[in-house]
Parts: sequence; structure tokens; C-alpha cells
Amino acid sequence: MPKTVVVLGAGLAGLPVAHYLLRRTSTQHEDLRVILVSPHDTFYWKIASVRFALPDLMAEDKYMYPLAEQFTSYPSTKFELVIGAAETLDPEKNTVSVRVGDELRSIEYHTLVVATGSRYRDNMPWKEVGTSAQTRASLTKLRAGIRDAKSIVVAGAGLTGVEFAGELGSAYGKAGLKKITLVGADPLPLEKRIRDNVRKTAKHELEKLGVKYIGGAKVTTTSDDIKDAKTVTLTHADGTTETLAADLVVPTFGVVPNTSFTPEGMRDAASGCLKQGADLRAPGYKNASAAANVDTQIRHLMTQFNSYFSGQPIKPYVFDANQVQLALTIGRDRGTGQAGSWKLWSFLVWYLKGRHLGTDGADGFARGDTGGMGRAWPK
Repeated sequence: MPKTVVVLGAGLAGLPVAHYLLRRTSTQHEDLRVILVSPHDTFYWKIASVRFALPDLMAEDKYMYPLAEQFTSYPSTKFELVIGAAETLDPEKNTVSVRVGDELRSIEYHTLVVATGSRYRDNMPWKEVGTSAQTRASLTKLRAGIRDAKSIVVAGAGLTGVEFAGELGSAYGKAGLKKITLVGADPLPLEKRIRDNVRKTAKHELEKLGVKYIGGAKVTTTSDDIKDAKTVTLTHADGTTETLAADLVVPTFGVVPNTSFTPEGMRDAASGCLKQGADLRAPGYKNASAAANVDTQIRHLMTQFNSYFSGQPIKPYVFDANQVQLALTIGRDRGTGQAGSWKLWSFLVWYLKGRHLGTDGADGFARGDTGGMGRAWPK
């Protein structure tokens, strides 16, 4: 009997895992069969979403790749693509129910890899939105809002907010075409785990692009869905409020895990994320893995598949929270970041990431030519 591995999700985690199982693991375990389940019929290169969300900057074939075309080299006896959304998971029976069109299909598995990722609130296209068609619709709406707006408030100064504000500044703010404001909860943009000199550099570079940063504040209310009243209310840390004029408010916060199909006991009550142990498996279920911290976790998971299918012990995944690695683009020709305790040069970030935001290698990633962010497959 073949061992069926069901991979839920075809994003930056699920897609390379499926390719690795088919290209590498199956050569040592010929009884493996992979079923890739995705509600999207395309692979979405979300890393570049902060740039292609702007009007007329990037063609769709640079960030959306038809999924079926990426797996044509594998025989049907080894691989199946199911375009549908997981609705319920029964880990006791090793089955997952998937909504495919109007039908509910029950898929039995030997091993389940959960790589369903997360989504942004308000259907923002920083990640996939429902189906591929819904993602396209979200992009169209955002682009129209950007095109028509004279003043734009970006709510949330994390990585996505800073990079998106930088793209707006590069396209409109520096030339004085639009008023761009970035609002963040802390005095400096980005998360506190990031070095202060990196955060200060990000703020300075944004200001050079004509982006105003308002720190220590949150967007708390909008008037009449912002479309009619053209105002947004900020609440500062001391409780005082401020009203800004804004034709468009773009949220870049509020990430929600796509885990509602799983039993409640498998999810963390606070975050909604799947619980997982050091072996990247769901506690109590040795055949269910969750890929969360995309690149480092999936590369570790890949190296453990052979041991897992051979019945050998799995090495634990060790995450060093002190070794933060971050490359942050700020507009089309600047950037900053850190590698451990080192602050990265702007030129280096631009050269490695900012020029293309990975779109120059996204097609190869989608096909499985590379094993994670342009790197070779792990052994």
C-alpha cells in the first residue's frame, strides 16, 4: 500500500515540501504518494506584494504561477493536485475533508503536513485572499484606491508596513505626488526584537522618501469607512487622540492563522496557531507536522523525512531567537537589515533583495528547481 502524504497549502512552505518529497524522499521510499491541497490554483509570490500592490508596477506572471504547471514532471501515480479548501480534520481517523467546488471530498492520509499559513485581516493581498480570483480582486481594489488617493495612511509599522510605505514613498512621496503617513505603535518602526540602529535607519530612509512616521499611536477609528469622511482617528499611548485627513487607509497588521479546519484541541487558545513540539509535529500525533517559520523550519523538516519514513528518531528543531536575520527594502533602491548583531549595508540589501524582491527567481522556486528562497535543496 502506498504511503499517502497530504500537504495542506501550496505557499512558501507547502510548495517546496511537496517538491522535496517527490524529488528527494520518494527516491528512497518508493511507496510515497503526495497529494497537494490548495484553495488557490496559483502559487503567489507574496514576498513582492508590497511592490506589485501598486498600480502598473509588475505584470501578474511575475508573482502568480499556475500550480498545475509546476508539477507536470511528476507521474500521476505519485502526485495529485487538489484545488480546494480544507474544512475539517479528523486526526484520529487520519482523514481531512476538502471542499472541492460544491462537493466535500474526504482524503485519507498516512502523513499530514499542515502548511496552510495565515491571512491578513480586511482581505489585504499581502498574502493570498481566499481563491486566486479573490486575491486578484483584492489587488485590483487596492490599486484603484492608491491610484485615486492624494493622501494615504499605512496602519501598522511592522515589516510589511515599512516596506509598503517605502514603495509608496518611492513612487509618490518623494516627488510630492501623494501624502504618505505610516502609523506604528512604537516610537520607532519595526518590532522591538530588531536592533535600534536598524529601526532608526528605517525611519530615516522613509523620511527621505517623503513618508511621515507617527509612532506611539494606533489607528482606532475611521469615519464612515473612510470613503466619505476622509478622516482617520489615531489614539496615542497617553490616551490622547489625533485626526488625520486620509483618502485611503491601508492596514498592514492583523495576521490570522488558517487553522479553523483543525480540532480546537490542536490549536493554541491565544494565537490560533497549531501546537507543535520540537520535532515540528502536533503533540499527540506523530504523523502531523506544521511548518510555521517558513524557511528554517521547512528546511529542517526536509532533512528529517527520510528518518521519519524509516522509523528512526527525529532530530529536534532548535530556534535561536537571538540570531535575527532580516533584509528590509525601503523603496526601490534602498534598504537596511541585520544578520545577528550586524547591521546590513543598504547596498547589500538592495542588491540581494530590493532590485527584484525575489521575482527573478520565483519561477524556479515554483517549479521546485531550488529548495527554499533560491538556495539548493538540503541533503
